[in-house]
Amino acid sequence: MIHVSSYRRIIYSSRPVGDDVRADHQAILAVSRRNNGMDGISGILWIGGDQYRQLLEGPVDSVVETLERIRHDPRHTDIVVLDDRMIDAPEFGEWAMAGLPGDRPDAAAERLRFLLRNAAPEIRQYFPVD
Repeated sequence: MIHVSSYRRIIYSSRPVGDDVRADHQAILAVSRRNNGMDGISGILWIGGDQYRQLLEGPVDSVVETLERIRHDPRHTDIVVLDDRMIDAPEFGEWAMAGLPGDRPDAAAERLRFLLRNAAPEIRQYFPVD
């Protein structure tokens, strides 16, 4: 019997563009939570220094379409796909999007550590919250 995965996971990095990265980050989180919830996508958005890292997971077509939207978003540049694979089930299916730093960076870091505690090593390596 052939097993076909119906979910895709992409982890990418990019660099923020603009003068108010914090405001852009908040706006990206808000839009991501709304859009990704409608598209069946879950994941993590992390920002540190001058880099974004995001994990997107969900139905194959939805992940591809979301990445295309991201590629055309003027708030960031230099998108590099770090990991792209088919998966059996989402790791973060209960959350539309988690983010760091947010309004309370310590609380966000703790939440991300909680979300990542049981994640596979190939995921954790891209999100340095320890």
